[in-house]
Amino acid sequence: MQTNYYDFQAQHKIGKQGEQFIDRWLKNNYKVTDVSDIPNYQKAGIDRIIELKDGTTVTVEYKFDVAAKRTGNIFFETVAVDTQSIPGWGWTSQADYWIFLIPEQEIIIVQPGKLRSLVWQQQKVLKEKTVPNKNYHTLGVPVLLSDVKKIAYQIQRL
Repeated sequence: MQTNYYDFQAQHKIGKQGEQFIDRWLKNNYKVTDVSDIPNYQKAGIDRIIELKDGTTVTVEYKFDVAAKRTGNIFFETVAVDTQSIPGWGWTSQADYWIFLIPEQEIIIVQPGKLRSLVWQQQKVLKEKTVPNKNYHTLGVPVLLSDVKKIAYQIQRL
């Protein structure tokens, strides 16, 4: 049986398309600055800086979850690289908000602390999943979209 590996390059390309979609949506109301290629922001898990109408700024990490519509779950990454024990974005992202794009369905904006709390509260029932990559695995837990929506800051149907 052949293992289907997660192809980072292919997924990165798809993710960039999702980023462009979210950028267009946000730019209707806000100034959006792409900082995803700046190493300090990458390390902090921050893709964009959003300037609000009052001049204040917030940081955002985008998540483009193509499987969520099919599975009914959002993947919360707990370990990015198992062979090096690198924690996943679910624990390390320093963004003020996460914006999940579920293609052809909705955009869900979540405050990271609320989703982290939800994962902790549900840790006994959440089943860890392993995503094979070449030479390492990524680990995470699928969290029900219906539960994520209950703690969402904003939901925008597409």
